[in-house]
Amino acid sequence: MTADAPPISEYKSTLHAGPAPAQPLPNFVQGRNIYVAEFDAYERLRSMLYALGAASVANKMMANVDMVLFGGRAAPAKAKAKYPGGEFLPAHTVLPLFHQEIDSFAAYIAALKRHGFRVRNPSDEGDPEFNFFDVPLVDGSLADTLLHWLHSSGFLAGFAGPRNFPIRKREPEYIEFKVAGDLTWFYAWQRQGWGRVSAQRGEGDYPLEIQGSALMSVEPLLWKQSVGMYVFEYPEIDSITGLFVQAGVDARTGRVHGAAISRVWT
Repeated sequence: MTADAPPISEYKSTLHAGPAPAQPLPNFVQGRNIYVAEFDAYERLRSMLYALGAASVANKMMANVDMVLFGGRAAPAKAKAKYPGGEFLPAHTVLPLFHQEIDSFAAYIAALKRHGFRVRNPSDEGDPEFNFFDVPLVDGSLADTLLHWLHSSGFLAGFAGPRNFPIRKREPEYIEFKVAGDLTWFYAWQRQGWGRVSAQRGEGDYPLEIQGSALMSVEPLLWKQSVGMYVFEYPEIDSITGLFVQAGVDARTGRVHGAAISRVWT
């Protein structure tokens, strides 16, 4: 990967927001225990449902289910027999509700946090700092927009500090840039810059978790294009101070919105 060839993902329009309904849709999943049956994009739907406030989501039949979302033409007979009093809906009915309630990556993360999830880097010993940004597209290029943001970000300038140790290792994909005047930091393009971030709800040995790839599975709903970055103090994957960045071209507005989350040891 180089600065000239970032690994940009392209998304079709089939999952983007359509015309707004004449009347607001009720949130029919909030507080519900949901079984998802025979639906290929389960991880995406699971992330969407938790952002909308579902109490629990599973793709296996369990006790205490009061809603069944299904991907086939009709509700599976086994599910109808097991949950005779349950509500059955096609899984695709969740998409317009998601778009009504969540119009950006920032709103998605805020919704998860509002419904009890802690969004963080598993390697981060402290509480992360977030920076959500929404900027115009520069020269029709998502990569150019992110590089412009990188060089002008007040959040990053406030986060960066002098290096404590000399550079002993340098991985070739990391590219130098100046921050906060005369400090040199490094960035590397990543398809999923937030792929190492997770969302957790609950305590104990087995909290409910949305892992990185599942957390990022909503990208095709929000963006026409997306890409990520690692922005680190040192030019290597093991740098312990830096930012994970994910952003895309908004499917509704054409602007670029995204988020940076800190990675620090305290």
